[in-house]
Amino acid sequence: MASVTSSATSPPRYFWIFLCLIIVSCLLLFLVPWRLWADFTDAVHLLPSSTASQSFSKTLNNSTIEELLHNISRQVKVPGVDCAAIFEGSKNETDAARAMTRNVSSPISDACYLNITENCDDFKKQRGYIMSSLTDEEEQFPIAYSILVYKDSEMVERLLRAIYRPQNFYCIHVDQKASNDCFEAITSIAKCFPNVFLASRRISVAWGWFTVLEPEIVCMEDLWKYRKWKYFINLTGQEFPLRTNHELVKILMAFQGAVDVSSSVKALDRRRLRGRNPPHGLRPAKGSVHIAANREFVDFVLHNQTSKDLLNWGRKIKFADETYFAMLSSNPKLGIKGTDKGDPENNHGWESFVRYKSWKWGPCAGYYVRKICILSTGDLPRLGKSIQMFANKFYLQEDRVVIGCLEEKIFNDTRDEYMGTKVFDTTLYQNATFIKNKFD
Repeated sequence: MASVTSSATSPPRYFWIFLCLIIVSCLLLFLVPWRLWADFTDAVHLLPSSTASQSFSKTLNNSTIEELLHNISRQVKVPGVDCAAIFEGSKNETDAARAMTRNVSSPISDACYLNITENCDDFKKQRGYIMSSLTDEEEQFPIAYSILVYKDSEMVERLLRAIYRPQNFYCIHVDQKASNDCFEAITSIAKCFPNVFLASRRISVAWGWFTVLEPEIVCMEDLWKYRKWKYFINLTGQEFPLRTNHELVKILMAFQGAVDVSSSVKALDRRRLRGRNPPHGLRPAKGSVHIAANREFVDFVLHNQTSKDLLNWGRKIKFADETYFAMLSSNPKLGIKGTDKGDPENNHGWESFVRYKSWKWGPCAGYYVRKICILSTGDLPRLGKSIQMFANKFYLQEDRVVIGCLEEKIFNDTRDEYMGTKVFDTTLYQNATFIKNKFD
């Protein structure tokens, strides 16, 4: 009887088995995750630090960029032409290149640009655009460009490719008289880049009149909303750089805020004023439309009433493009930051690093149009030694070698700068008179 009572009050055997299973399960649930977490933390300690990871990533990126720059240099090499020898002045190589100036490469038509820009990623890769700022210095110093265009979309695109960086800004004004095919080709190119755009207004440009200057003002207005750029440079579609983007940045940094605008009071032909005196008692002057200007100068152009009055006066005279910027730069009473504090005749005058131009009285291996040399292959030795930023002007359809060799040099120099095998000395630019006498 006692045994029966004990059996009735003791837990059944299966209860203890069930309890043991629960305890074992709980131990497993606790111990396994702990071991996994310990293994995980051990693994984390074996991973590279964030600095090491960044360094590895940077090395990988640098390696990729180096390869890209080498590929672009190979891509733009002019076939059958020894550009380096021509830059050094070799008569034999220059004569040999002159025999193939028009057929050294195949022209790219407007219709072709419409086709190859349908896929923008492929277009940028095929044409060899540099989609990296390359250096911190360049990234921190964006440049704004206006490019005035009226023909030859291939020349415009090759200019853009040579100066393109993702941190810069580009406003392209296509003359209202340009063909529809040209306009559509330029439009198709611009749409492939977030920092390249067409001017908000199109002007029908007439040589010698205010309409030459007007597109510059339109592009300044359009570029003003982008707050990061440091300097503004204006170009035309028939010009080409003589300096890499890094060299341009180094030159502009050497300016220390100075405005590079050539000007002369003595050189002005007063008949151009058509009997009209400038407003606000400003001293008339003659200079170049080609400028490298800081943001403060552009701000004055767009927003100061004196500047607006001067612009309206420019509508009534001839060659306002050669007067307007020169007068803003050479009237010290305006006190524009970066402009000359003294007499431009003594301090600045025609000293300028913005543009290489060979006038009627200068050397020219090509021929002259309106007293300006149309540069050609024979001019390459002088262009290679020039201290200027850009050269004016070229006819691509007549000489494809000169642009090809300049292109080859620009991309080779860009590659060598990035590799650390080429160094650019800015001493010459730092010692310019117009920098020493600027308004701060």
